Amino acid sequence: MPAPKMRIIAFDISASPGIAVIEVARNRPKLIAATSVKTDAKSPDSQRYAYVEAFATTVIHEYGPFDAIVREHFTKGGSKRSTQMVFGSWAAIDMALGKYGYNEIAYEPTPTTVKKVIGGHGKAEKDEVEAGVRRIMKLPDDYEFVSNDASDAAAIGLTYLIENKIIEGAD
Repeated sequence: MPAPKMRIIAFDISASPGIAVIEVARNRPKLIAATSVKTDAKSPDSQRYAYVEAFATTVIHEYGPFDAIVREHFTKGGSKRSTQMVFGSWAAIDMALGKYGYNEIAYEPTPTTVKKVIGGHGKAEKDEVEAGVRRIMKLPDDYEFVSNDASDAAAIGLTYLIENKIIEGAD
């Protein structure tokens, strides 16, 4: 008997985050949404975080409910400022999730794990990871993601699904 349908939301968190919504039915992933938002570095942080929260709230509202929440693991960026921006966006997204009762993160893969599982090796470049997402989801070769953040979010979600044996990896 096939596994029941499930829906996940995956986040690639940064000052300009990506979000992917993936539905699985009969052990096959279907990309429901892959989007991102770009914040303006000239804006005050408070406006950037409010925009990230509003963006996440909109996606959560439009595409929920979700069976699992997934985000890439993050400990620190290349600089104090980049770390601050990621954690600010992280908190903004947590606030959006909390509005809908989502308080538990199911999985937080490391960037290396995502690259290995989706891109084929731990040092895979963005284009290799994006190609892996297309292959696993059976998207056309010319399918264009709105940004690297959107394709990265899809890769994070697929990593969760593969690592937890909900779907199989690339053929």
